[in-house]
Amino acid sequence: MAKPKSDDSLSIPDTIQSLTQFFFPAAAEDKKEQATADFDFAELNNFYDNSPSVAFIYNHKSTTYDYFSPNIKKVMGYENHDFQNGGLKFSMSLVHPDHVKVYNRHVLPLMFKYYSIYAFKGRVKNLVFSYTFRIKRNDGEYIWALHYMNSIRVSKWGLPILTLVNITDITSLKKDDGIDFSVSVKEDNAITKTILSRVFPTKNSTLHFSEREIEILSLMAQGKRSKEIAEELCISKHTVSTHRKNMMEKSNVKNSYELIHLARTKGLITETKLV
Repeated sequence: MAKPKSDDSLSIPDTIQSLTQFFFPAAAEDKKEQATADFDFAELNNFYDNSPSVAFIYNHKSTTYDYFSPNIKKVMGYENHDFQNGGLKFSMSLVHPDHVKVYNRHVLPLMFKYYSIYAFKGRVKNLVFSYTFRIKRNDGEYIWALHYMNSIRVSKWGLPILTLVNITDITSLKKDDGIDFSVSVKEDNAITKTILSRVFPTKNSTLHFSEREIEILSLMAQGKRSKEIAEELCISKHTVSTHRKNMMEKSNVKNSYELIHLARTKGLITETKLV
């Protein structure tokens, strides 16, 4: 199986297509199973009319929006039919250019990883993704938007067909330039538990760690020594030590304990076992 494309010049829709073909080749080729949302859209419109959040239902099969709440006009200045007619290509064209690369490299691969794991368990509907990035309003200004999404209909493969997403403008609350991402799971007792929380730095972030450095940090936080980390990542012990030294210099800390504490505070390495 060929690896998914990692070309930074790819658009977000192209990356989604590449990841779908990589993780779920049979599902990607299944043209028979189609689905559209059959909800009371008028009732949804009334519900969201005075809501600060915008809602939409994304169709994974057609890569279009079966529903988009009209109050998007109040938040971003666009009409809801702009998104319904333009589909994923239009909506993703509004993502800040600095964030597209991070979204393609980190957020989307993690989403598909968890889709794959929980599709196998038949629990995709229990997954909840939350993430932030900057999107462009109709007036040309960028706002920070929090996206909260979970699947409401799945295929025979256990993969998402329809996903409900709520978007909220959090510009007044966002105090840094990192892209936040978390994965939560609804447990049997209906309580949602966060199993992964990360902050991915962008060009303007004050703290910038590479993907490899984040991997090493995560293993350090698990109490693993340099030799164990080197063996797990198939790199030399010297390379691990060099990465640790570089991260300490970047973050201006004195030791590994402070480095791990800082990374946890920033949400860079908070991860628990899959459930």
